[in-house]
Amino acid sequence: MSLPSDAPSRGAIESAARAKTRDDLRDALAPRRGNLTLLEVARLVERLSEIDPSPPPLKIALVRGYSTELLRPYWELELRLAGFRPEIHEAPLGAFFTDAGENAPLARHRPEVTYFLLRWEDVDPAFGRPVMTLGESERDALADSASRRVAEWLAGFRASLSGPLVVSFLAKEAGPELGLADANSPVAERAFRERLKTRLVDGFRRAVPSAYFFDMDELLAELGRENALDPRLWYSAGFPFSVAGAQTLVRRLVPFAVLPRLPPAKCLVLDADNTLWGGIVGEAGIDGIALGPEYPGSAFVAFQRRLLDFRSRGFLLAVCSRNNPADVYEVLDRHPNQILRRDAFAAFRIGWEPKSAALEGLAAELGLGLDSLVFADDSPQDVLLVRQQLPSVTVRRVPAEPARIPACLDDEWRLETLHVSAEDRERTELYVRESRRRSFAAAAPSFDDYLRSLEMAMTVAADDPERAARIAQLTAKTNQFNLTLRRHDEAEIRRRMEDPDSLVAHFSLADVFGDSGVVGVAIVTSVRSATPEIDTFLMSCRVIGRRAETAFLRWLVARLAAGGAAAVRARFVAGSKNALVADFWRDHGFLPRDDGGWELPLGGDWERGFPAAPVRVVETGSR
Repeated sequence: MSLPSDAPSRGAIESAARAKTRDDLRDALAPRRGNLTLLEVARLVERLSEIDPSPPPLKIALVRGYSTELLRPYWELELRLAGFRPEIHEAPLGAFFTDAGENAPLARHRPEVTYFLLRWEDVDPAFGRPVMTLGESERDALADSASRRVAEWLAGFRASLSGPLVVSFLAKEAGPELGLADANSPVAERAFRERLKTRLVDGFRRAVPSAYFFDMDELLAELGRENALDPRLWYSAGFPFSVAGAQTLVRRLVPFAVLPRLPPAKCLVLDADNTLWGGIVGEAGIDGIALGPEYPGSAFVAFQRRLLDFRSRGFLLAVCSRNNPADVYEVLDRHPNQILRRDAFAAFRIGWEPKSAALEGLAAELGLGLDSLVFADDSPQDVLLVRQQLPSVTVRRVPAEPARIPACLDDEWRLETLHVSAEDRERTELYVRESRRRSFAAAAPSFDDYLRSLEMAMTVAADDPERAARIAQLTAKTNQFNLTLRRHDEAEIRRRMEDPDSLVAHFSLADVFGDSGVVGVAIVTSVRSATPEIDTFLMSCRVIGRRAETAFLRWLVARLAAGGAAAVRARFVAGSKNALVADFWRDHGFLPRDDGGWELPLGGDWERGFPAAPVRVVETGSR
């Protein structure tokens, strides 16, 4: 048996160069595209320019401690594959301070993401010498000073830059100082460097919002040192990467730029036959499918283990299969080598309807937009059907070769996430609880009886910096119950929390089935004026229909009234998905204004226009 090559074949390149869509081009290059020649990259960029002549620009900046000019063709390829046209600013080599001011060329470029491609020696020259010759206290002091210095650098840049700040350090071009003895040494260099990275990230994550670390050691783990780095280019031109290393590095960095700018993926939908297992269960039966310790079944077991990783990142898993439901459920419930049991999935669409219709039903059941779905299927016919009929769904074709399947989604940047919250880790269980609530509601004498029986308790808080990342995540992901559709990154959320004239409030909701986690956000501006304005008011689709929004708004308005507000102003910004809340302000007693906004006068009984909401509200941790 021959193993598949990681390099795209000549036929794959030719197919990609004739592709009619970006997705077709990506499929042709799958699963990896790390060994393209510069001529091939140029040819593919030309084809992408023909497919989409005017994609929106995406401004990036590179603050660097080594040469990065040779990365430009790969930025062009990868960002055009994501639907953007790069505009790149490269700071002068070593300009860690001179290019940080608000009038500096970098700030005038207004990058949407800034990458810091550094060497450890840029932080402290001591890293250029054998650090293991230092005593333990000296190594600790070096790690502390390095983490402080990086945090100071990032804070300096943050003052004039918005968007994510992504920090990476060039991996060592040689192995550990102690060689083979390192793995067995009490002063192992690997262990020191891991502690160093942890201390570094802890330092700047606490001090600088929307700052992220990219571990260059992962690049070496993926490709190997000899394949990722090129000593000839490093010593002659100051550029450290091989062709494969340069392409893979850019591919891994691109999600930091594109994820904040596109609708977030929330659910990974999987076919069953020849995706979760090998073969067709309706024909082969539960004992005849490939799923077990021997190839090709071992590849499908490995793929299921990988799917658990995506679930840990906060993505729901769902099944969409043309099959007899009993056959699929038998595998999920009874097969001894099945990793993903029935309770690992948030929803199922198993039957004989077209996949496009099934996906629409699945999205409706979960309360998600179609652009929240990533669909993986082995059938080229179904892949084509869904792409044609549901263009907002991201569709990935599962390879025919089983050995390629375990890693087939690793290059799907929509399955990356920049932050994993407690709510993300529990997302499937939260959706299962919501299914139980729907069953509970169906058995209740009336909807009001159902709401009262939930015994809902809302916890509200304001300006809590520990929740800034989750609040930013909600503003980025929430589309249906979102009154203004404004997006805010973590840096902006923290800035508003520190602003005495702003208020950033959030709530979580618990009931007899469990706690939802943080699911609602309100941002108010001009708090110290007589007419504060609600800039953002949103709520996760998971709690729609329980009148939590009314309880939250009542608490918010009462707080503003207690602070001296005479009226509260608000707006509704219509989008493609938030028609659900078009009448929200009117339904809560707000009056229309001549400028298209809404206003709630706070004199007298301002709550008279609020619907009943059987929710007990508890305030905690507020400013």
